[in-house]
Amino acid sequence: MFKKYFNKVLGYNILIALGILLVILLFVQSGLKTYTRHDESVTVPDLRGSSFEQVKSILGGRNLDWQIMDSVYDMSKPPMSIIDQNPKPNSKVKEGRTIYITINATKAPTTEIPDLIGRSSLKYAKMQLESYGLKVGELIYKPDPHLDAVIGMMVGGKNVTRKMRVARGTVIDIVLGNGLGNERISVPYLIGMPLNEAIFKMRGYSLNTGAVITDEGVSDTLGAIIYKQVPEYGVAHTIRIGEPIDLFVAKELPAGITVNTDLYDKMDSIPAQ
Repeated sequence: MFKKYFNKVLGYNILIALGILLVILLFVQSGLKTYTRHDESVTVPDLRGSSFEQVKSILGGRNLDWQIMDSVYDMSKPPMSIIDQNPKPNSKVKEGRTIYITINATKAPTTEIPDLIGRSSLKYAKMQLESYGLKVGELIYKPDPHLDAVIGMMVGGKNVTRKMRVARGTVIDIVLGNGLGNERISVPYLIGMPLNEAIFKMRGYSLNTGAVITDEGVSDTLGAIIYKQVPEYGVAHTIRIGEPIDLFVAKELPAGITVNTDLYDKMDSIPAQ
């Protein structure tokens, strides 16, 4: 009788212990789900191009944190705008996740202008300047026995000094030797061309852009149409290498101006005099 009672009590105790253990397991599982936000995720928004102030508002509204991971400089994008992010846009993350962002710096980093004077050709100088994050501007030809040799560089009309530092993206004008110094070419025909195409063509002939006179109503100067040039195109009109051509541009070709596209590819060298 006692043995039967003992076995019955023991059975109840085992069932109670199992019940308590089950409750504990369910409680722990529920707690872990809450702690890890199980099945709760947030889609990472595309922050690229947004301002830094916008990012704080966007991420705050999605219970996401942020941290600046790096800064770079891109002159084509607004300062303090977002260049990149990690995790990438449209990724699924848990609430509270930190989004690491790369922002566009407010100022361009500086770089030293490479020493190219007296030791470089035009082709090499272009490659070097671009590798330093600099831009090639006007090609200015001056009398020198070595054709296309770099004999000087200028920034904003002033000569470059040794170990001079400038912001990345600065335009560097290159002073080049013109070989014999007296070589002349016929003036190219530019009427009817957009200004940007004419500038490209003149650089191909080692000529520079002079004054650009814009008519009223021109908002896009580089896309404006050339209707007059000085000096004019003509068989008897010649120009020295490196000299400028003044250009008059308008939004549209004025009435009465005709364009002869057959003359675009005509270019004759004139013997030195």
